[in-house]
Amino acid sequence: MKKKYTVMNPSGIHARPALKIVEAAVRHSSDSYLVKDGASFFAKSLVNMISIGAKFGDVIEVVAEGEDSQAAVEAIGAVLTAEH
Repeated sequence: MKKKYTVMNPSGIHARPALKIVEAAVRHSSDSYLVKDGASFFAKSLVNMISIGAKFGDVIEVVAEGEDSQAAVEAIGAVLTAEH
């Protein structure tokens, strides 16, 4: 399962949204990744989420593999599209 989302937080993915992405990812058994500019980042790693360097307006592809992959993609996508 994969879907593209646009980062809507004016500050991009900094510490707080990165933590929310990790929290959304670990609630699901699927392995989840964020893909930006061809690079893949493991969504259950806070260091990876901070290092993605996504800014407002960037398009991020969320990819998940496993039983609850659709729920994982949607939960992470909700964080990416949140405006704060």
